[in-house]
Amino acid sequence: VVDYFGVRPKSGEKEVTPSYVFMLWYEFCNDFKSAWVRQSKNLSKELKEAQENIKKITAEKKVETKKINANSLKDRLRQKEASVSSS
Repeated sequence: VVDYFGVRPKSGEKEVTPSYVFMLWYEFCNDFKSAWVRQSKNLSKELKEAQENIKKITAEKKVETKKINANSLKDRLRQKEASVSSS
């Protein structure tokens, strides 16, 4: 394992001890965990901001409805559908 990762002994020592390897591994894991937590918090914050922006944008848009002309094609189709479904 030591050769695979290329761990060198400390200056003044001849061999790499298991405690030294695990100390390095522990430090790496802690750094990775803190970076992971920080990144996940940033992503969740960005997601919440994006959801709020979408809500604001959709709230700002107002849908206008127009009255349908009495003899328009749409009105005649609706009347025909209503008479067919009531039969």
